[in-house]
Amino acid sequence: MRRSMTMAGVSAVVLSLAACQSSDPVPDYDGRNLYLGYCASCHGAEGAGDGPVAPALAQELQDLRTLEAREGAFPRERLIELIDGRTLRAAHGTPDMPVWGWQFRLVEESPEHADARIVALVDYLEDIQLGR
Repeated sequence: MRRSMTMAGVSAVVLSLAACQSSDPVPDYDGRNLYLGYCASCHGAEGAGDGPVAPALAQELQDLRTLEAREGAFPRERLIELIDGRTLRAAHGTPDMPVWGWQFRLVEESPEHADARIVALVDYLEDIQLGR
């Protein structure tokens, strides 16, 4: 009897510790697939700003492949903020760009998963920089 009570106590502690930890590890998102699904309709499949929706937009889109050359360094933190959207400001000159961070937080089970999507997108943008 005493042993079964001890085992029950140990089981309760293990279960409570497990409940405190995240149930799923953060996925390793494919930035290119995210880009193609969320960004390419405006920015183009290769990031040149020539997506099928681009002609209908009021403002010409930047070539995302030249961010590093124009800025002198890859603007990682600024891109994370723009895509995330928690820092409310006009993205790309207008507030018309969808703020994907909010959408990612709606569909993901945790803020860490949503943030991982944004980082994967930014990593992909860094990978497509011309002249590397």
